[in-house]
Amino acid sequence: MLSSKYLTFVCSLGLCLTLISCSEEDQDNYRPSPKFMAPKKFKHLDDDATLNKLDDSLAKISTIYMQALFSGTHTPNLEMNMRKLEIELFDLLDVLYKEERIKEYMKYESEVTRQMILYNMLKKLFGYAENEENEKAS
Repeated sequence: MLSSKYLTFVCSLGLCLTLISCSEEDQDNYRPSPKFMAPKKFKHLDDDATLNKLDDSLAKISTIYMQALFSGTHTPNLEMNMRKLEIELFDLLDVLYKEERIKEYMKYESEVTRQMILYNMLKKLFGYAENEENEKAS
């Protein structure tokens, strides 16, 4: 039976070959999925430390951790750092909530959730997540 990594590789290779064989006009019309683009940039004051930390943390998820999954360089040490970052993100969201900044909280909470869902789905797709059966047995 074929492994999921092999199937992912074959599908990615097929997509690349399709894009290479397309005419330049077709390639100009190609847009990446917004789901895999960088996190949204929200407008806010430059001196707002909480929102700046949230922006930086969201950028780390998409540039460091997701790229490690795509490139095959994801390690258990990197996973520990990701868990710390996840806790930091939710602590920052708690700060916004406690300060009754609900408008900012709602925007950032949805983006944090979206990034975490994407990260965890990619982790499962590329085989870095432990099987749920193994987790339940523990």
